[in-house]
Amino acid sequence: MDPVIIAGAGPVGLALALCLARHDVPSIVLDEHDHPPALSPERTAVLSPETAGLLVRLGHRRLYESGATWDAWRTLRRRQETVRVEFGDPASGGQGPSPLHIGQERLERGLRGALAEQALARIVPGARIEAVEQDERGVSVRTKGANATWWRGSYLIGCDGPRSTVRKLLGVRFPGRTAVDRHAVAALRVALPDEGVALLHREPPGPGAGPEVTARPLPDGVWRLDWLLPARGEPLTSDELVSRVRGTLTAWCGSVPPYELLGSAEYPVHQRLARRWRAGRVFLAGDAAHLMGALGAQGLEEGLRDADNLAWKLSLAWHHGASDTLLDSYQAERRGAVGARLRATDQVLPLLRTSGVWHTVRRSVLSGSARRYAELLTDGHLGRGALGAPPVYARSPLALPAPAERAPPPRPPRRPRPRRRRCWDPAPLPRAARSSTSRSRRSTAPGRTCTSGSGVTCWSSWSRRAPGCGRAGTGSPRA
Repeated sequence: MDPVIIAGAGPVGLALALCLARHDVPSIVLDEHDHPPALSPERTAVLSPETAGLLVRLGHRRLYESGATWDAWRTLRRRQETVRVEFGDPASGGQGPSPLHIGQERLERGLRGALAEQALARIVPGARIEAVEQDERGVSVRTKGANATWWRGSYLIGCDGPRSTVRKLLGVRFPGRTAVDRHAVAALRVALPDEGVALLHREPPGPGAGPEVTARPLPDGVWRLDWLLPARGEPLTSDELVSRVRGTLTAWCGSVPPYELLGSAEYPVHQRLARRWRAGRVFLAGDAAHLMGALGAQGLEEGLRDADNLAWKLSLAWHHGASDTLLDSYQAERRGAVGARLRATDQVLPLLRTSGVWHTVRRSVLSGSARRYAELLTDGHLGRGALGAPPVYARSPLALPAPAERAPPPRPPRRPRPRRRRCWDPAPLPRAARSSTSRSRRSTAPGRTCTSGSGVTCWSSWSRRAPGCGRAGTGSPRA
């Protein structure tokens, strides 16, 4: 059978190739770049302990040495600490393992090294997709560039980023919201007071820091700082960035300590969700299928979950053949989970980002509102709650119904009852007989029978009785 073709050699595409290799499925990774791109140090990712464990199992041997775990997380508002999360063993008072903060360049380098050891997967550089054709037996892909040719595969997975060529060739729409958040990011080598403690500071004191700033430690004394910017504002100049750096360090250290600026960038946060994640033998995963990142959400985390979910289903289809129900469950499960995450973000975002007099008064007067908002932001950054917890595929077509929703067992067939003979006198009754019949109907409950002297059963709820029938319910013959 033909190998699986993966478009895109980012973290999601590389992880998917490694997952398929674990299931003995060959794959070809088409990379549009001639060489691995050099990534800036401010491009990082926060991985949950479950996702980090998945990458270690896939072969990234130095994952934890390449990243940094945190001792604690602090959320402050002005000068007051509203939330503090201590990581560690729950038996000793901790709240579980810490997330892993790692630079994307180191992450990709480790995944490429693991993929180089696999005989079932290979990377083809300089291969940009320009046409896709599929039939009942497989997919044909035409590339241009240094490796311009036709490729034949059993399936095609588009992991080629937010401007996905595969998605555009399929004609799949990518609706959503543009620039729901905007951030300025900088990587600094600096000594901060709480080493190993990540920090979210809302409304920090002093000028120049902005309304919200986040600091996450990295290895070798490097910190990534994120400043929240107005969603529709002007681009940040270099002088304004330096002013924010100095204002933030002054608020935390009392003065500006020596620091080294390693890299900076400004990026908007979009929220988009592809209409379809499967079209025949072609699938979408990662940023090609969804975009997220507001309130600390990690789009790479969801992309790696896409790869893990899709790999074992493709392996069953590749080795044994699979029904459409199994392959369709990828879209039902993953698109449903990402859609729920985006809806939760849309509901919380107006509460945390709205400005104005009434919003300020409400947050100041209502009891517990500041702490509630801080807890929501903390959950988003730490991957907990509705904004970041691992999904549960309760509505998957592969999930069994709950015990209360299961159909009751079939009842055993009833034995046929003997047919009773109903007495009926077609002749009209005298007035006296009709009055006695009415009295008997009032004195006898419906369904009770009386037995005449001749052994014929009659229903007392009928309006007439058989000749010779005694009083209803007594069973005695008429005198």
